[in-house]
Amino acid sequence: MPAETRARALADLVPRLLELEDGAVHHLVGTELVRRPYPELYADVRRIQERLKDAGVAAGTRVGLWGGNSYAWVAHELALLDLGCVTVTLPSAEFAGVPADELAERYGLELLLADEDRCAGAGDAVAPLTTGPPDGRKIRLRPSPEPLGPDVFSVVFSSGTTGAVKAIQISRAATEDCLAEFARHHAFRSDDRILVGLPLATFQQRIMLYCALWYGFDAVIVDPSPLMLMVLKRARPTIMGGPPAFYELLENRFGSRPAYLRTPLRALSRVIRCTLPAGARRRALALVFRQAHAAYGGRMRLMLSGSAPLRASTAEVFAMAGLPLFQLYGLTESGFIAWNSPAANRVGSVGRPVFPGSVRIAPDGEILVRWPRPQSPGYLGEPPEVEAATYRPDGWIATGDLGRFDGDGYLYVIGRKKDVIITRAGYKIAPSPIEQRILADPAAAQAVLLGGGDLGYVGVVVALRAHAPDEAADRIGRRVAGINADLPAASEIHRVLFTRDEFTRENGLMTSTLKIDRGAVARRYAGSLDRGERWSR
Repeated sequence: MPAETRARALADLVPRLLELEDGAVHHLVGTELVRRPYPELYADVRRIQERLKDAGVAAGTRVGLWGGNSYAWVAHELALLDLGCVTVTLPSAEFAGVPADELAERYGLELLLADEDRCAGAGDAVAPLTTGPPDGRKIRLRPSPEPLGPDVFSVVFSSGTTGAVKAIQISRAATEDCLAEFARHHAFRSDDRILVGLPLATFQQRIMLYCALWYGFDAVIVDPSPLMLMVLKRARPTIMGGPPAFYELLENRFGSRPAYLRTPLRALSRVIRCTLPAGARRRALALVFRQAHAAYGGRMRLMLSGSAPLRASTAEVFAMAGLPLFQLYGLTESGFIAWNSPAANRVGSVGRPVFPGSVRIAPDGEILVRWPRPQSPGYLGEPPEVEAATYRPDGWIATGDLGRFDGDGYLYVIGRKKDVIITRAGYKIAPSPIEQRILADPAAAQAVLLGGGDLGYVGVVVALRAHAPDEAADRIGRRVAGINADLPAASEIHRVLFTRDEFTRENGLMTSTLKIDRGAVARRYAGSLDRGERWSR
């Protein structure tokens, strides 16, 4: 599978499957990791297409996909892409409990393909996601909606730059630009294997899948779950991308070791990194930190972190172990904005812009981005004034993030505009820089600054790591006092609440893409903060 035989366009992906005789998609069936060769995937895609064409599906048909990560999802998405349909990829968590027929009506779907449990009681325009034989169910397409632009091949969903779930149109040409740039900054090899570990409904995860087919290497598909560690060890990927939560596991494990082990390991790593040439350095670190490398499969050469700030302590642990972790930054509305790479990496930054001159900082500190060809021409179904707030008339996209450049052109994301806390005295506080200072203590797993609105003070909820002793709360309390010394009196943190709760998707404190849900944290802990409690047990 030589890299130079890469696809030329998204339309080439399905025919290319036949060329990739040694490649495969790996996926879970129960707890078993199954390998499906790409030519077998090609055959399943063609069978699905025949079934869809019999139902009247053709180029331009708007088809929804609603389900968890699975082989069937991948096969159907490729079948629709190859037919020239417009796919609408519905995130499972955000639309949980919404009837299938209602979603089809809301987004003008002519057909909705969904997991079997979502099809119960639905009409003829809803069919199950399956690669098995036809079940005899008759499919009748709904009336065609108003067509989208000729370059729009998909509609995806994001919390957007304002926090509300929005439907976003995606450009075919800009997606192809992105795939080309990915290889220029992160050189791929034919023996690579990429892990797709967040919902495929998230467009960035589909980009990772497309990269595997475009450049000719394996893909591993898994939902974020406790099975992730098993998949990493069995599939042994070389590339993965995801939120900081994917990587904090290693930091947590290292931090749980006694100090008499951590200290000499840090010292040994410094000696290796300062004295050995690159090749010998990689081998030595992989040997000394073999358990850390084994936890991620033992073959990692490119690990990408995005969607939320990567804490400095996490980056330091990965550098210590010789694991290649790089932070990047992007939004669904704009595509990838900036990224670090092995050739240009600055810890703490999100890297340099993907396209030179494509990023600038507005007078109020907001990051604005403009691609040569925008990834998205706009939202679907939003009022003009909402769309214009993000897709500005001058062609720039307002990200909703605050940022700055350093003197070498590396971009730093300071926080979200919508998360800025405005105190009753009118002071504005960006939570992220303060939270990152608290998270510099290895005992702190999460820190969420709260204030404004009904709260007459600024407070912070700190979730301690499982291995951290209760005494760590005193140390973090002193750290907060030190932070207060640098803040105006009206912006000081007056209340600190500690918890042993783990922030997860399952308990509602994280989103489906493993970001902290600040609103959920506020709802759960504001009462304890109001009462002046120190611990929430």
